[in-house]
Amino acid sequence: MKRIALLGPAPPFRGGISQFALMLAGEFLQEGYDVRMYTFDRQYPKLLFPGGEQTTSFADLPEIPVERVFTPYLPQTWTKAVERIREFQPDLLITSYFLPWFAPSFAWICKRLPNTRRICLAHNIDFHEKWPGADLLSGKFFQHCERIVLLSEACLNDLKRKMPESISRKALLGFHPIYGCYGTSEGMTTAEEPKQPTALFFGLIKAYKGLDVLLAALKQARRRVPDLKLIVAGEVYGKAAKYEHLIRELGLSEAVEARFHYITDDEIAEVFGKAQVCVLPYKSATQSGVIATAYSFQMPVIASDVGGLSEYISEGDTGLLVPPNNPEALAAALIRFFEEEDLRARMSASIPSYIEKFSWPKLAALILEA
Repeated sequence: MKRIALLGPAPPFRGGISQFALMLAGEFLQEGYDVRMYTFDRQYPKLLFPGGEQTTSFADLPEIPVERVFTPYLPQTWTKAVERIREFQPDLLITSYFLPWFAPSFAWICKRLPNTRRICLAHNIDFHEKWPGADLLSGKFFQHCERIVLLSEACLNDLKRKMPESISRKALLGFHPIYGCYGTSEGMTTAEEPKQPTALFFGLIKAYKGLDVLLAALKQARRRVPDLKLIVAGEVYGKAAKYEHLIRELGLSEAVEARFHYITDDEIAEVFGKAQVCVLPYKSATQSGVIATAYSFQMPVIASDVGGLSEYISEGDTGLLVPPNNPEALAAALIRFFEEEDLRARMSASIPSYIEKFSWPKLAALILEA
């Protein structure tokens, strides 16, 4: 039986990268492979993580051994990771990469596993926050990987632009599959009792995600759709006070339901069930697990046309695209979505074909073929 090891974020560490790795590991397990995950003892020092807790509980975990074996910022712990992976003797090691912060430890570990096929699953190449020496750090890690799987053409282009040919030729274009682990979309896309028009902003709130743009757009859209509401569901990376102040300043206190905390798996189905469209007003992006989550509930999306987001949205079929940093255009898209008859139903009906196109078995097969 082939053995597959995954290195990087995994339960109990929370976040989209951890969830992605878990879903992929679960797919390999279902296909009959022996799978283990090797993750952090501690992931970040508090200074680099101004949010709340770094760990959480996961519902319905597959029976995959998860070992907490090293701390990225403590080199004396890296040897343990190598030893534990060597004991498992995997045929394939898949490393989830998304920040230069992890590059030194990942490079050190992978370099010491020369008899194992090593694949990097790269979620980002160009990073939202500026990291000194980011490209140099990434390149040092990529040197120790046989293949680099990218999840969007935008990331693939970033790799070709930033890295030498010796590294960029290792690239393999993949995709971000649609999640199916947060409950059911049953009943959400059929005829329902009329309810208040509601948009949803979901996920960890960082400056580049453009919540300020969405709030300005909401103010404008309510002139045409006066009962339009917005649910903001996600923990703020930093202080929530600036968004609370902006909501009051725009006179939107009655229109915005602010859930400025980490949204657990149990809460995800609830917040998606209260809205009709998910909005991603991002100022920059690669690809997005938020789109994958929205589609799992057959929910259309409205998103900025940045990075790789447009690769996952069929304009007018599964969602609407708008220019970034443009509240007027975003407001117009919100108005169109809620005023155009049957638009939501038509978009929701188009989403299942995307779920089939971007499936976990297909990504797992692509990685194995690499």
